[in-house]
Amino acid sequence: MRLSRRKRVVTVALLFAVVSVFRSRRQAFLISSFLGPDYKRYKEIKNVPAVNSSAGTSKEGAISRKITVGDAVEMQETLDRHPETNVVNEDNNHEKSDNDDNSNQQQSNEPYVLLHIGPHKTGTTTLQNFLVSAHSKDLPFLKADNLVIPSEEDLPGTFHKMPMLNFAHCMLKNYKKDGGQLNVGMCNRIRKTFPPFLEKSYNASKNVIIVAEDLDRPTVDFDRIRYYLKPYTRIKIVATYRRLHDWLLSFYNQIIDLYMGKYASGEEEYPSFVEWVQQQYEDFHSRHTVELIKRYKQNGFLEVGVVNIHDETTTLMQNFFCNHVPNAKETCLVIRNGMWNTTKSNVGGSHEYERLIIKARYQGKFKYPMDKKGAEKLSRKLVKIMNKAQRGLVDHLGLQCLPDDLALELMKTEMKHEREFFPEWYEMRGGDIGLKIDFEKVSRTKLCSLNVDKILDIGILDDLFTQIK
Repeated sequence: MRLSRRKRVVTVALLFAVVSVFRSRRQAFLISSFLGPDYKRYKEIKNVPAVNSSAGTSKEGAISRKITVGDAVEMQETLDRHPETNVVNEDNNHEKSDNDDNSNQQQSNEPYVLLHIGPHKTGTTTLQNFLVSAHSKDLPFLKADNLVIPSEEDLPGTFHKMPMLNFAHCMLKNYKKDGGQLNVGMCNRIRKTFPPFLEKSYNASKNVIIVAEDLDRPTVDFDRIRYYLKPYTRIKIVATYRRLHDWLLSFYNQIIDLYMGKYASGEEEYPSFVEWVQQQYEDFHSRHTVELIKRYKQNGFLEVGVVNIHDETTTLMQNFFCNHVPNAKETCLVIRNGMWNTTKSNVGGSHEYERLIIKARYQGKFKYPMDKKGAEKLSRKLVKIMNKAQRGLVDHLGLQCLPDDLALELMKTEMKHEREFFPEWYEMRGGDIGLKIDFEKVSRTKLCSLNVDKILDIGILDDLFTQIK
């Protein structure tokens, strides 16, 4: 018997409802299998309605979740006072960022490739580890946001655990001659394996994320980037900002880690931080975030974003996914509500006593073979002996700090950067006065080096060197 038009409409509606319930339950199962005990929290937070002080709630609703009506009212009042902290909702693809250019383009439905270009020492490893881990486990929140990353099959090369770096090293104009780890032949292989991944992703309206700090190098070929990323035409650039002095110190510590063996063996002279900055400032300043963004803009990449690593109101991960990755609502929610453990990058440990012990060894203050591990071990022993003897160096000899003119240039450069890229945050932190106070604290401590030559010439530690075994 033929159904009436009204009954057909009702039947179709019921079928759609059944399918929707099935899909939602399947997604809930996938998310719960990943989040485990945190799934209940995820569900509660995701389903809390916007409540104002005059609104009520049903008895059933109050019982079915841990968040009480009072909590919800307090939460909504807080959000009303501070709308910038609001959880991403269905009406907003992501929080508005003051650093994103071309907001109309950002809201486009066209699939995009997002390139996080570093620079080095700005937390890129944290982002890479999260993406690789989440993608390898096929976690549902990335799928829900249509986010994908290339695998080693797509980007084969030297970097097996972090294949996104293989892409960056193929973007260097002269490959290995520019310090890259992949040669022409290896990159030609990528030209065969990468396009199928991109075509499949593009046709499925997937958004590709590549986090590769080596895209900060000055010899990057921008036309090659566009060529390799076809058929995608929408390419968004994101970089992380770290204050210049903080970034330089972190970079210095990494270089010392890499070359400690050569310093310990006497193959190369071990520079202090102050010496290194004076010698390398111009070169490294050109690789800092602000200069890097300018270079990409000048070469036609106009959709850019800058993540502020110093923003205490958020985390690096949350800032990146909630403010700079378009349409990443589910991933943002997982990170925002603490369902993924993340760490913030730092400047690393000081190497000052290793520098002291290496120089003392080559001045004949004691006779022990010296290599990287030896320098680290002996420096720790020296510090223990000094603490036991209550022998301090700073009180006796002071420190070698950056020259006043260079320190002033660093401070003024940071002021200029933050006025331009984070004006509201900068003013909330006290503007120029606030930055000056912060800078003066570190300019006489972290940005200084032990006066090793004076320490060894005076011989203030000679009796302690004899105690090292």
